[in-house]
Amino acid sequence: MADNTLAATVDMLGGSAESRSWQENNEDMASFVQEDEGMSPCFSEVPSDFQSNLLMRTLCPASLPFRDRLARATPARDVQSALDWTALAAAETTEALARDAEDESAGKVEINSGGQVFFGLLSSTHGEQAVVLKFCNNRYILQSEQMAAELARQLGVPGPASRILLKPHDTAEWEQLSARALEVCPPLAEVLQKKMSMLLLQFVPGQNLESEVETFQGPNLVNACHNLGRLFILDLLLGNADRLPLHSLGWRGNPGNVLWSDGRCVPIDAVVARRPPKLLVREMDQKAAWLLELVLLDRASAQQVLMEAFSCNAAAAEAVSADWASNENAWAERHGGKAAVEKAGAMSSVKAFNEGAKAALAAAVQEQGLLEMMTDVVHSWIENFRADLIDLRANSPSRPQLKLGNTAELRDLSQVAMWQDLLREKTQNLAKAVDEWAARRELRASFSFRGFLGESVLNPVADAYELLVRLRQLTSRIKVLHMAGSVSRPADLAPKAPLFVGGATSLCLHVLRKLGVTHILNCTEDLPAPSEEELGDLNWRRLALPDHEDQDLSETLKSALQVIAEAEEAGGKILVHCHEGKSRSVSVCLAYLISRQMPLADALAYVKSKRPIARPNAGFLRQLMSFELETLGTNSTLPEELLKGKPVLSSRVGRTS
Repeated sequence: MADNTLAATVDMLGGSAESRSWQENNEDMASFVQEDEGMSPCFSEVPSDFQSNLLMRTLCPASLPFRDRLARATPARDVQSALDWTALAAAETTEALARDAEDESAGKVEINSGGQVFFGLLSSTHGEQAVVLKFCNNRYILQSEQMAAELARQLGVPGPASRILLKPHDTAEWEQLSARALEVCPPLAEVLQKKMSMLLLQFVPGQNLESEVETFQGPNLVNACHNLGRLFILDLLLGNADRLPLHSLGWRGNPGNVLWSDGRCVPIDAVVARRPPKLLVREMDQKAAWLLELVLLDRASAQQVLMEAFSCNAAAAEAVSADWASNENAWAERHGGKAAVEKAGAMSSVKAFNEGAKAALAAAVQEQGLLEMMTDVVHSWIENFRADLIDLRANSPSRPQLKLGNTAELRDLSQVAMWQDLLREKTQNLAKAVDEWAARRELRASFSFRGFLGESVLNPVADAYELLVRLRQLTSRIKVLHMAGSVSRPADLAPKAPLFVGGATSLCLHVLRKLGVTHILNCTEDLPAPSEEELGDLNWRRLALPDHEDQDLSETLKSALQVIAEAEEAGGKILVHCHEGKSRSVSVCLAYLISRQMPLADALAYVKSKRPIARPNAGFLRQLMSFELETLGTNSTLPEELLKGKPVLSSRVGRTS
């Protein structure tokens, strides 16, 4: 029995898969996040002679220093249900761990603290289990952490399971913990006496972004970059500058707030902001949209962001740099060819990062409608509550000032009490409706916001309002990122032409500048022009061209070719776009290629090879054939179906003529 225990302990210290089973048993982990005020990293160190005394420590865990016991403990499996706190064997503050670490030199295991944080060890038949207990002056900070954790879970970003304990609601468990804390950790008992709320979390073993090495070696790199792409979207949604060091956004970052455990990225320390300053939000919206567009559409930009995120880890940065290729085909050729890569399901690190970001963004957009519905529902509650109180005061009888004040106060208290009961019922119904919504769509989990909507809510009116302001922040940022993620990269017609062709979604000015575009030709009648501030040094022109088969192209083509010639003379490139990048803009590009002595059939085949959806309407093609005959003196042969006009519906439904 002792040999088995010893082997298990050695495996755990060596980082075996068995020691990390906490992830397999907790698929719905919620991220561990902390209050901004007073955050500082502290370190728990493992003495270098740990294994030499391993047997003694295995048999007598209480004789070990707390840091060593924490290092060998397994995370508590179920913190979302009431715990038996009589099993609490030891507890310690992060500050005490930091002080102890200053006296010894050894390998570091970083632990971040914010507010007041304790680590607890619970005795069990399988050894000691670790939990984290966090206290803040404002319980809404704790609830915001849970809210951020649920968002992370929806985006596929793992984190430790958690539960909020409220002293008035969880009285029996609170008192049991307080009684046991008096025996094993008086400072914890003192905090429990003063505070009214606590966030209980699973302990996460792992290395921080700065220290991790194994995760970024060999084939593990792809998975790490994919996880980082998801985390990138999460932090854009939260506006969290205290995690990834992204200099492009002005984020200094904090590598200690990203833990790696068994190759999985586990973020800690984030909240859903209550109500940031409007100017700050506007600036962050612009920066987030700008960077997301570049990451999704420009490979070099995605590589740059990935390198910035790994700038604190030389091994990771070196691995990503060595894996770089200008495009995915070039990367595939370097790794055995496209067929071999596809068979193995392999991809480059930058593509994995891009795919992770896309997956997380798609998950956020999928939940956008639900969040907006919840925002509208909670907003209606608050508005009805306010209107009810206003009506009550307006209908109060006129009395002397003192008595009127007392009467109004008593009536308000009575009305508020009624609303408290009503909203308590409504919040529980809303939580059930959200769960049913997820079940109908066969989703693994949904937003429950149990800190704001659960049965333990103490003040439903205030909690509903606090939830509302945070929902507004989330839905607003999701809209911004959704718009940024909807852009598309225009098709490059080089080397045959200095042209890019695309639709309305190709009008992404940040990406266009990266591509060297200097001129923009809008072939629509209604798409609005960017503002002068947005355009900057870009030259924008409109050539209104209705997409009708009988529309005359002659004058438009002359003007378009003149604009393109001006761009060529200036050594620039031009984006030609319409709504879909299918008919009008393609017709202009075909005319340019014909003017450069390319037959229409060859020009059309070339453009379609770059943009497969390209298909000018039949009327435009016939006019392009006339332009070809006029320019080249001959006509090429086009497929007959391309020259057929659109069917005209007759007055009888289902019949065409």
